[in-house]
Amino acid sequence: MVTTETEFPRSYGPASTLRRIVQFVVLTTAAFVRTLVHRRQVRSLLELDDRSLKDIGLTRSDVIGALELPLAKDPSALLVVRSVSRRSHLRARANAAWGLKHAPAAVSC
Repeated sequence: MVTTETEFPRSYGPASTLRRIVQFVVLTTAAFVRTLVHRRQVRSLLELDDRSLKDIGLTRSDVIGALELPLAKDPSALLVVRSVSRRSHLRARANAAWGLKHAPAAVSC
C-alpha cells in the first residue's frame, strides 16, 4: 500500500492578504486593550497604603514610574520584574543574616 501526502498550496491571493491584515489588526487591538486594562489595574494600586505596597514588594514610586511608561507599554510587566527582583534581594539578605548560603529546602512529608 502506498501512501501519498497531499500538500495544499498556500494561498497568496487577495483573500489571503486580507485575512493576514485582519488578523494583524485584531491581534494588535487585543494586545492594546489588554495593556489598557493592565494600566487601569496598576493605577488602582495607588489606592493602597505604603505598607500594603511593601507587602507585595513594591513602592509607590515603582507604581508611578510604571504608569509613566508609554501608553502602548504594559506597566504590569515592569512591576512584576521590580517586585520579584526586590523580593529575591530581600531573601538573599535574610539568608545572609542567618548565615545561609542558599534558601532552605522545602520539607516534604
